[in-house]
Amino acid sequence: MEGIDRYTPLRLYKRRRSEHVKEQWNNLKLVVDWTVWLYLLVPGLLYFGGWYWSMWTKPLPSWAESLPLPLMAMGLEVVMLTGGVLLFMEEADMLFLKSRRTWMKTLIRRGLCRSGVLHMIKIAVLFLMTAPLWSRAYVMPMGHIILLALWTGIAAFVQALALHLILVKYESWRRWIRVLPLGAAMGFVYVTATLRMHDRMWAILLGILGAMAVLTMLCRIRLELKNTFEGDVREDLRRRMKLAGVLLSQAVTAPKATRTKTFIFRKPRKLLRSRSLSSRTAETAFKAYFRNTANTRLYVQLASLSVAAVAIPPFPANVIVCGLLIMMLTVLFHRSWNMFETSDYIQLLSYDPYVLNRAGDIMVRMLFIPVGLLVGYALGAAWLGWWQGLLTAAAAIGFGFLTLEVGGWVRRTRS
Repeated sequence: MEGIDRYTPLRLYKRRRSEHVKEQWNNLKLVVDWTVWLYLLVPGLLYFGGWYWSMWTKPLPSWAESLPLPLMAMGLEVVMLTGGVLLFMEEADMLFLKSRRTWMKTLIRRGLCRSGVLHMIKIAVLFLMTAPLWSRAYVMPMGHIILLALWTGIAAFVQALALHLILVKYESWRRWIRVLPLGAAMGFVYVTATLRMHDRMWAILLGILGAMAVLTMLCRIRLELKNTFEGDVREDLRRRMKLAGVLLSQAVTAPKATRTKTFIFRKPRKLLRSRSLSSRTAETAFKAYFRNTANTRLYVQLASLSVAAVAIPPFPANVIVCGLLIMMLTVLFHRSWNMFETSDYIQLLSYDPYVLNRAGDIMVRMLFIPVGLLVGYALGAAWLGWWQGLLTAAAAIGFGFLTLEVGGWVRRTRS
């Protein structure tokens, strides 16, 4: 009995917090190969450190100097809405904790403090990474940047707590008709307030005081809120399993839904003017590639990451990265054609080798042109200017066609 008497609400919170950290760490170890990530993270950190230092010491890229402040504030708002509140409630606590309000309030207080600290750390890291833009592009003193980061961190926790109050009280469509307007309204208020007070220290201080008052009111409402135990447990479970769900989605392929029609290329429209056998085969391979949802998602992700990879680094690193990306895309698109060439559809038909090789060249060009144009234009727009990006886009297409020809020659010699 003596050991039970010493078991306090604070010890219960600490035990569940440590169990949550261990659970998330074990989930990461099951999916992530840390040896591989070590070889990726060390060069990545060194590269990011050099790029970050160059943002402070060298002239800013043209995209950074022309980045509008409203777009920057909206980007911050998107990151702010990614957080939440975790209170460490469990289903087995229903009879015990509901009969002991002091224990529940202790868990709620500690959970709110932990969530607030995490939101502040997230915003602090974000402002540390974007400090060169605030200081050099928007000409803000360091004191203004620190106060703006404090205002953003408090606003992020206010938004998370306000949404949390709705999520634990309502279910299904009732929550979304409240969450979506509230999230849009809070985002509009944050962006508007940030734009109006970013260059005035007294205005930022007033914003911090106002956000603190709203945060205090929301915390009191959360502590006095009753009959939400089931909602607390549901939201805590969703928060704890969020990381596991993301990891499983990358490691396990979800079963495909049965569809009678595809989302793209539903009608048999012509993509190429030529109606030769090679062109028609290339059209079929191109449509089959994008009718696979996984391929479409991978294509969009590669395009987005490639644009960011050539737009952020300074010259001449951006040109080198662009060339390496084009060669990587060449290998990837030729492998996609190889998968189609060895599929059951091709095996059922009698194709001349020349026709297949010609179709493969056409198909990989069709896949490369959209990404090549985006990457080439992003390189030129970030390096030289918006209109000069057209020249670099043409150069990227030309270099891409050259690498595709070399890749096609290698593929034909191996077959």
